[in-house]
Amino acid sequence: MCKDIVKLASRSCLLTLLLLGFASAQAQEMQPEPAIQAPLADESLLLDVIEYNDSGYVAVGARGHVLLSEDGRQWKQAGNVPLQATLTRATHFGRRLWAVGHDASIISSMDGGETWFIQYRDPEGDDLAPPEAQGPLLDVLFLNPNEGIAIGAYGRYMTTDDGGIHWNPGRIADRVASEAIDWEAMARRQGGYETLPEDFEMPGGSSLLDMLDKGCYQYNECHLNAILRLSDGRLMIAAERGYGFRSEDDGKTWEAFRFPYPGSMFGLVKRGGCVIAFGLRGHIQRSCDFGTTWEAIETGSEQTLMGGDVDAQGRVFLVGAGATRITIGPNGEIESEADLLGSDYAAVVVGGDEMILVGDNGVRHD
Repeated sequence: MCKDIVKLASRSCLLTLLLLGFASAQAQEMQPEPAIQAPLADESLLLDVIEYNDSGYVAVGARGHVLLSEDGRQWKQAGNVPLQATLTRATHFGRRLWAVGHDASIISSMDGGETWFIQYRDPEGDDLAPPEAQGPLLDVLFLNPNEGIAIGAYGRYMTTDDGGIHWNPGRIADRVASEAIDWEAMARRQGGYETLPEDFEMPGGSSLLDMLDKGCYQYNECHLNAILRLSDGRLMIAAERGYGFRSEDDGKTWEAFRFPYPGSMFGLVKRGGCVIAFGLRGHIQRSCDFGTTWEAIETGSEQTLMGGDVDAQGRVFLVGAGATRITIGPNGEIESEADLLGSDYAAVVVGGDEMILVGDNGVRHD
């Protein structure tokens, strides 16, 4: 499998839930139980937070918890969530909300997040052929009120054209122009083999150069971690093992590309005409030509980064393990802070002077 998960000592809890805890207990239940009202839900594990129509915030996380807030300070739990699966990501288009998570679950709300209903759920992986059909969805994006894309573990790539009434299960490999990545062509386009470590081991124990000699490498099982919409039909996906994918036709077809760092990227944000990718061991990479070339942004931190946002001034805020916070200013200035004994942050949203962070200890407002 395309795995590059590393041991992160005592800070492994959140990454384990994000990357290893795919086969949840709910997968054994054919009929899901609704989320339980929990007085301390805002102090439990939360994995994403979004701003909702400039009028409030929505956060999602473990046990099907959905939290709502008008100001980011006072939170209440949604009154009706029909499952207890861990929710990993949320999005909205207009007033319509969606959230995705474990058991390949997709839920939606039409009343501002108070009441949710299940659009899709595949706990046993029946809708995809092996290998490893089970697994969570890790991100979701809607292009308009009808057309949406959900991505997740083991290359799962799902689409809808009716607002989620029907979802079409598949894999990213079905959408890429070829069924294998031409590493040699990528290396030539992106600056030569020197960016590819010769001792970098591929699945099965083969060295990278051995795989290059064979001309290609299958990526059907790689986890798709984050999807970003740019403009003019351009989309980008960050994945495992240095994989990335880009589309110029709103996801109808995809092209594979390679990040210089051959490890997982967990998030993408856009600033101006550039994309900033971030992920494992604090690696941050920037591309201003839609992923054709990338440059590393050095911060001195090796803490894994899992969430990011950009404010109106063009400042990039990234958060991750060990209470890590990294700010990249409009002119490239970098501020970094961490507390190895602090919480792991999974996501951040910034609006005006407000910063909302969520992670393994719930919500924090700064």
